[in-house]
Amino acid sequence: MFDDMDEIASDYDSRIREAREARGQSQEELAQSLNEKASLIRKLERGDILPPDTVRKKLERKLDITLVEGASDDDSEWSSGGNTTTTLGDVVKRKD
Repeated sequence: MFDDMDEIASDYDSRIREAREARGQSQEELAQSLNEKASLIRKLERGDILPPDTVRKKLERKLDITLVEGASDDDSEWSSGGNTTTTLGDVVKRKD
């Protein structure tokens, strides 16, 4: 169930604030453009709460940032590293 969850970056609050300030927007202006409340933006920038996935995606699109950590070393064993596809025939051993 939790395998699909992205890990929020530890500095997500400063990433949001710096990107907003670089665009010359106030917290209220950013909130309005996202159709969210300004109090939510304030709480996110203070690091009081983690952004819900819907809000995180809106922030990433609007501010052109990423709020998730990169894949950890533990995840590397699960990725194929390319566009190859493993089929059942690649895995099954026949008994003849």
